Amino acid sequence: MLNRRSALLLPLLAAACGRDEPVINLPSTPIGFRHLLPLRLNVADVALAEPPPPAGNDLGARLALPPGAAVRQMGSDRLVPAGSTGQAQFSVTQASVLQTGGLVLCQLGCRLDILGDGGRLGFVEASARAQMTLSTSASANTRQRAAEAMLREALGRLNVEFEFQVRRNLRAWLVEASAAGSAPVVPGAVQREDLAPAGPAPIAAPGAAPMAVPGGGVLQLPR
Repeated sequence: MLNRRSALLLPLLAAACGRDEPVINLPSTPIGFRHLLPLRLNVADVALAEPPPPAGNDLGARLALPPGAAVRQMGSDRLVPAGSTGQAQFSVTQASVLQTGGLVLCQLGCRLDILGDGGRLGFVEASARAQMTLSTSASANTRQRAAEAMLREALGRLNVEFEFQVRRNLRAWLVEASAAGSAPVVPGAVQREDLAPAGPAPIAAPGAAPMAVPGGGVLQLPR
C-alpha cells in the first residue's frame, strides 16, 4: 500500500531512471554513399550478391536497413561498371549488430571479386567494427538507436577500408574518370580543344563556295 507521499515521488523516480538512458543522436539522412565519387571498374557488369538474413538475436534485424542490406547498398553506390568485358561480384561476408552483456558490437565485412574467362582474376576483402557500452536494462528504443549508430559508424569505416583495398590491390582494374567526370581517360585521346573566341563570321570573297557557320548551318552570300 502506497501512502500519498510515496505516490507523489513515483514520477520523480521514473524521471531519474530515465536519465540513465544515453542520448543517441542519429542523422536524418538515409544510409547511402552516392555523394562520393564512384569506383569505376573495367568490367561490363557488377553483380551484387544477396546478403545473408540477420540472426534472430541481431539488433540490426529491426532496423529499416539491416546490416547486410546496408553493406550491399554501399557496394551498389560505390561500384560502377565502365568496361566492355568481364564481371565484378560484390558480396557481404559479415554483417551483425549484437549485444553481449553491456557491449553492443557491430561487425561488417565485404569482398569484391573480378571474374573473367579464366576464372577469378583478382579480389579484395575489407572489414570494420564499432562498439559501445549500453546498460542491459536499456529500453528497446535505446537499443535500436544504438544499433543504428554503431551500424553507421562501422559502415563509414568499412567504406574507407574498402576503397583503400580496391585502389591498392585492384589498381589495374580501375578506370579513372576524365576531368569532365564522365568518359574514361583513353591514352592518346584528345582531352581538350581550345576554340577561337566568338565573333562576327568572316566575309567570303565573291564567287567563293558556301561557308559553314557555328550550329551546323551554311552562310550563303549573294554573288
